[in-house]
Amino acid sequence: MKEYRILIVSMVSLLMLIIISCSEEFLEPEPPGSYSEPSLQNAKGVEGMLIAAYSALDGSWFESWGNNRFNQNGGASNWVWGGIRSEDSYKGTEPNDGVDLNAIERSEVLPSNPVLNNKWGAIYDGVGKANAAIRNISLASDMTDAQKVRVEAEARALRGFYHFEGVKVFGRVPYVDETVGIDVAYAEVKNPAPGEPFIWAEIEADLLFAYNNLDGPMPNPGRINKYAAGALLAKAYMFQGKWSQAEPILDDIVGAGTTSTGERLALMPRFYDNFRADMENGNTESMFGYEAAFGDGSISNGNYENTLNQPHGSSAPTNCCGFYQPSQNLANSFKVDGSGLPLLDTYNDSDIVTDEGVASTDPFTPEQGPLDARIDWTIGRRGIPFLDWGINPGSGSNGYVRQLTNGGPYNPVKTVPTLAEFDAQLAGVIDWGFTSTAKNVQIVRYADVLLLAAEVKAELGKLSEALDLVNEVRARAANPDGFVMNGNSPAANYSVGLYPSFASQADALKAIRFERKIELAQEGHRFFDLVRWHENSSNSALPFDIISYMNNYYQTEGAKRPHIAGSTFEARNLYNPIPQSVIAQSTVNGVENISQNPGY
Repeated sequence: MKEYRILIVSMVSLLMLIIISCSEEFLEPEPPGSYSEPSLQNAKGVEGMLIAAYSALDGSWFESWGNNRFNQNGGASNWVWGGIRSEDSYKGTEPNDGVDLNAIERSEVLPSNPVLNNKWGAIYDGVGKANAAIRNISLASDMTDAQKVRVEAEARALRGFYHFEGVKVFGRVPYVDETVGIDVAYAEVKNPAPGEPFIWAEIEADLLFAYNNLDGPMPNPGRINKYAAGALLAKAYMFQGKWSQAEPILDDIVGAGTTSTGERLALMPRFYDNFRADMENGNTESMFGYEAAFGDGSISNGNYENTLNQPHGSSAPTNCCGFYQPSQNLANSFKVDGSGLPLLDTYNDSDIVTDEGVASTDPFTPEQGPLDARIDWTIGRRGIPFLDWGINPGSGSNGYVRQLTNGGPYNPVKTVPTLAEFDAQLAGVIDWGFTSTAKNVQIVRYADVLLLAAEVKAELGKLSEALDLVNEVRARAANPDGFVMNGNSPAANYSVGLYPSFASQADALKAIRFERKIELAQEGHRFFDLVRWHENSSNSALPFDIISYMNNYYQTEGAKRPHIAGSTFEARNLYNPIPQSVIAQSTVNGVENISQNPGY
């Protein structure tokens, strides 16, 4: 959806007051030089407002009008909020770089942490842009009824998605609809009080409207379609343990779903095809995301959130910045048994071979035991080919790791461009030296949906159907055509087997949850999965305690990584605190209309 990568700053952004001023108005007036809503109350203007709502998916809104700084951790990749908050990833790089992220990684974030403003602001920037489109549909006299329904459905899908992001990250966020205009005071916008339900009903209503009113094929590639909206709706149901409500929607997607171009949804033949900028057109697995563009002169139109999440070092083409490094826990998760199945209970009893303590000039042999083939399309390891860059030199003086003691010995892979993408002008070094790429961010892909469907089937006791769905994902991983190769041979001892059966619901759910960990690693899902399994323990065949799980991770991993040693996970850490600046701005006549989350 490259046409959606146009940054339309003329749309009014919600909650700009968080950064800009102490006004009591919930929405600030438009920045200088912007268009007013009345001038856009026509078909072209409303479509432009909708495109602006899509543009907010990457979170690269201006942090303040008049400067050139963009937001690198507020968009839908959730590398901060779903990645480094979990056992999936470290913040990486050095302790004094991205210092405000250290507290997030250690579950010590406070309401004053400025990174919270980035995510909150990006969420409500998207909400505001979606609402602008919805508010003006009825005022555009040159739109047909069919156009109006389609635009409203797309805008409501986006509005539902942005609010969904708010619930996942902050829990008790306010729901803001199109009736909230630029002159509405904060007193009219409140979040649920402690103990009240989250805004799930409103999110469901938006996503259900989109699911019922959108088609499969859409006017342009990249637009959210019926099945993408359905996937989000099913996921919203699953966050609440509504297995029976999610099942028919997931069945519809698996049985009849298409991409926005009308192609039948299917797994791409090779796992890594999902993370190549040159494979994005015709990708039958991509359901919803934002499409980045490189080389058009705009900093923000690239995959801006992942500009920091590249290998760092003099020998790395990216040369900046070393964030978002895979954890040792994640690396160990790719170990398999003699049948190619994950070691669900014992994977972390020992570490796979690393180059820690091995000089860059000394010989090194990487792990020789059997591994899931997805490891080297997810984690960069010394001695293994890294994309098309050549053999990964590891963490030595000429390696790709910025600081081993803080981030461990591994590099991310899914966020990194190939040399071929550099040559094809799909990536490049820009601005002060970070790497921008045309590599899309996959918010929902078909493998995610298959595993959600498998999970629902398992929760409902339909184990044979769950088995088929999870094995469909594993069969793709087992395809030798998709292995990382070193010359004519696989680069490691790859083995991916299919589950023969599930003995019980609990066994099925354990396998499916683990499959989500390795299939969707470093895609921003992990922490949110852990939270929803915890929150649904009373309604699940496999209860889960995130508090003990994360504290075990901190204890085990902290012995290897001093930067997380001594971290503690508490009940309040399921959701981040509401930014203190938001609460301050919401205070009208001494009354806080946006109240803080419990425990902060």
